[in-house]
Amino acid sequence: MPSMTRTSPLRRSLGKTLTVLAGATLLFGLAACAPTPAPDELKTDGDYETSMLDWRQNMDDCMLDAGFDLVAMSENDGSSASIDMSQIDMVAFDKAYAGCSDTVGEAPIDASLPTAEETFEAQLIFAKCMREAGYDYPDPVKGSGMTGAFGPEINPDDVDTCTQLAYDLPSNK
Repeated sequence: MPSMTRTSPLRRSLGKTLTVLAGATLLFGLAACAPTPAPDELKTDGDYETSMLDWRQNMDDCMLDAGFDLVAMSENDGSSASIDMSQIDMVAFDKAYAGCSDTVGEAPIDASLPTAEETFEAQLIFAKCMREAGYDYPDPVKGSGMTGAFGPEINPDDVDTCTQLAYDLPSNK
């Protein structure tokens, strides 16, 4: 099998995307609590960004009422992901977060993102493609994410090709 001597742009892009998604998850997870309005009272006009901004404001307000000023605690960029969690009483924070989650509800879901089933189907296609390319690549386990590891023996071009096939991405060649 070919030796991996470089990281493909798509692979770097996927890594950055996963980092951003992890940061976003932390960002929205930390901003959790507002006594008003109830989840079904959030103003939405079908616009995900507006819904998320409304939800975030409600969560920030609730956490402030519970004694956690997430906006003031965040660093220069203003995101909850930049909060130094070592300076927080996590037991009290978790309790406040749980209460605010019950009051405000879960964050809105972006309808443009693939469903869990669509993601799993893409992972199956990717795994099959990698096997057809000559790698011992296992099928994913539903709900567990990707199961294969990328070592130096995997050609990044094969990863790019299978990713494009699985996720129906345009070729960058």
